[in-house]
Amino acid sequence: MTMKIDLRRVVYVLADALDLVGVDDEAHGKRVAFMAVRAADVLGLTPADKDELLLAGLLHDCGVSSTREHGDLASGLDWDGEDAHCERGSALVLKFRPLAHLAPLIRRHHTHAIDLEKLDLTDRQKTMANLIYLADRVDVLAVAEGGDVLMVRERICGIVRDNLGTRFRVDVGQALLEAALHEEFWLTREPRALTAWIGRQFWDSHPMTLTLDELESLGSMFATIVDAKSPFTASHSHRVAAVARILSVAAGLDDDRARLVGVAALLHDIGKLRVPDAVLDKKGGLDVGERCTMVRHAFDTWQILSRIEGFEEISRWAAFHHECVDGGGHPFGIRGSELALESRIVAVADVFQALRQDRPYRGRMPLEQTMSVIDGMVLTGKLDGELVRILQDSLGECDAAAVAEAAT
Repeated sequence: MTMKIDLRRVVYVLADALDLVGVDDEAHGKRVAFMAVRAADVLGLTPADKDELLLAGLLHDCGVSSTREHGDLASGLDWDGEDAHCERGSALVLKFRPLAHLAPLIRRHHTHAIDLEKLDLTDRQKTMANLIYLADRVDVLAVAEGGDVLMVRERICGIVRDNLGTRFRVDVGQALLEAALHEEFWLTREPRALTAWIGRQFWDSHPMTLTLDELESLGSMFATIVDAKSPFTASHSHRVAAVARILSVAAGLDDDRARLVGVAALLHDIGKLRVPDAVLDKKGGLDVGERCTMVRHAFDTWQILSRIEGFEEISRWAAFHHECVDGGGHPFGIRGSELALESRIVAVADVFQALRQDRPYRGRMPLEQTMSVIDGMVLTGKLDGELVRILQDSLGECDAAAVAEAAT
């Protein structure tokens, strides 16, 4: 089985999802991509190079899903431990073949120019990685200054000049300084202008055919980013996907369909990127505001995934995992026959795995108690009774998948 999707659109959507991590500072990846590409114009890089730079700029921080770590990223020129997210991000894209070529740029987007020269990279890779580093730090400096960027641009450019030949390659830094001579460069960083610029880069469709293996790899990349937000959700999405595949086969779906349900399960919590770490890790009960923040994650999952052409079914199966058969779920209130079997499967798998995993407010629930809670959710119209019966019939296999020490 294969599926045709626009990979550039997927990258754009993933960049939007990564924006949610900043909570109060959205569009960092888009601004970095814009500034890096504009400097690349001055350097005379090829259209193919600029396209690669655009995608790498959008995804350069894919190794960051924690709001705490995002706070480190948004401060100063350097900080202790900055290399860790570069390594994680590089490892993530390496797992998805169509984006694997971006790995060296993401891996080295915080490497100083003087250190880049010692590495076994092509000159092109060194230039492009340093372009992302430079654009990244310029954006951080501009955000930190606050107010009207035109008032502080000379100070930012002065910092760039002071670091030519050390942090930033001379040709790279001079190219950005030339691109930044006019107000238009700085004003295009503003949300409306930036959205228009990014939209023009993605105007033409670039559909490609992905195998089911590649779709699963794509889903796994998204899931790894989400699950890394909290130690209490580590491998949650992968484990839900494993349970969902077992239930799908047991419910009579063919193997390809069951694997697609697994992809939806991998993606079901992507909206949680917007939820602050403090809410996910809170040991006590959530207050009203925190519950509202948590409840919206399924809606954000829908907003992210429904924009990928070809993902129409997958986005519904993923986003509807908190809908209930009695119509009392959230955020859409879908009920009964309108709720597809595949969505019901993801919902049962999600509840089962969550109960069998440690959470900040409780330890792992014993299996017998877990099934008692789930049976109660059937009686109150929350979960599909037939699927829960299938879960009971496959309980040993499902539980092994739910509590696995490591998920892939």
